[in-house]
Amino acid sequence: MNFTAAKGMVLGATAYAEADKIVQIYTLQLGRVRAIVKGIRKPKSKLASSIDLFTESTFSLHKKASGSLYVLGQAKILNGYADLKKDFLAITTLQVLAEIVSQSTPEGEPHTEVYELLIETLDGLKKEPQSSELLLIAFVLKLMEFLGYPLELEVCGECGETLDGKKVYLIPHRGGSLCENCQGSGSNRFQVTPMGLEVLKKLRRTPIDRAHVLKLKPMVSRQILLTITGYLERTLEKPFRTLEYYSKVLPLEQL
Repeated sequence: MNFTAAKGMVLGATAYAEADKIVQIYTLQLGRVRAIVKGIRKPKSKLASSIDLFTESTFSLHKKASGSLYVLGQAKILNGYADLKKDFLAITTLQVLAEIVSQSTPEGEPHTEVYELLIETLDGLKKEPQSSELLLIAFVLKLMEFLGYPLELEVCGECGETLDGKKVYLIPHRGGSLCENCQGSGSNRFQVTPMGLEVLKKLRRTPIDRAHVLKLKPMVSRQILLTITGYLERTLEKPFRTLEYYSKVLPLEQL
């Protein structure tokens, strides 16, 4: 059996059959893949620690010509990111990040920039855990650029007028950012204040490891996070179910 070696990070795992699991891995060489891990649910499995959320490993993967799933044969852990899994809130933040990657990236298409962005974001969460929502916002903005649907933040997508100092509406499938005169009517839109627009522009051009420098009130960062992820949800037409759970785990009154 010929195996392909791929470095990757686990995005999640679900039970399969009696003792197996299907894991989703974002790899450097193959992009996002799904693999079956046989016998992983048995007490003596040697692979259990390698499929923890956002554990980076070198995986040995094999796929039959007629199959849609890889088979995970071996794994060598490179970084377990244990510091990011010390409490329930930190783990929930990682679950949000994993779902964004899982829902946004096409299966089987490698993107070196996305993999590197993930590493930078995880390092940022480790160094600046109090800035987790800023890091998530910055991640989404940069991810959209890498995947080919950048968000226009400078001019209205329809009339071309500058958006500086104006109330803006983010409307999927209509050019992204629209001014108040062009936004029309309907529910599929996300309003952004002039200050929120400036925050988005700053975070998009700021390296991930400097995102924490931008100081925002918790209510402001939460609203911008829900706005930008909501826009991405509608663009992809795929829901991010972990966001609602995240908001319950960390309600604004606890910030």
